[in-house]
Amino acid sequence: EPHFLFNTLANVQALVEAGSPRAPKLLERLAEYLRAAVPRLDGSASTLGQELELVRAYLELMQMRMPDRLQFSMDVEPALLARPFPAMALLTLVENAVRHGIDPSEAGGAIAIGGRVQSTGALLWVQDGGVGLSPTAEPGLGLRNLRTRLQAFFGEGVRLELHEATPRGLRAEIHLPPAAEP
Repeated sequence: EPHFLFNTLANVQALVEAGSPRAPKLLERLAEYLRAAVPRLDGSASTLGQELELVRAYLELMQMRMPDRLQFSMDVEPALLARPFPAMALLTLVENAVRHGIDPSEAGGAIAIGGRVQSTGALLWVQDGGVGLSPTAEPGLGLRNLRTRLQAFFGEGVRLELHEATPRGLRAEIHLPPAAEP
């Protein structure tokens, strides 16, 4: 996303100009993110494990940009890591959590990413402790596109759901159908 990249580069530049000791670490995190993201820019499929590497690199970058306002955790069952998964799909939900949940909240918040195998397939989630859904909010183009991509990749058995989180925030859930047998 060009906006994200240019903002991050501007932050690196400002830190370098100020002689901040945080500049090298931020540049290192940006390089990690780009190493994870660039191979996926063609939109080809990857695995959930690869997608989680990209998400971790993104969140580490964002955490450096707002160190007192963002925490995150990731807890995905190892059995899901090799599962084929559309590139940048989970990242879309994480970016939304940062942009629409954590960033507008004065206090910031935490993002939890998780995944569990279930008898009906698998459940992945991204939950933020941010500002939550506005009563007048309607799903944007990004979520509509994500639903379309998920259905094209997994078929009609996939669902993307949004729920209010308790005590505040939003939980996005992707319900995956059972994995196809090799």
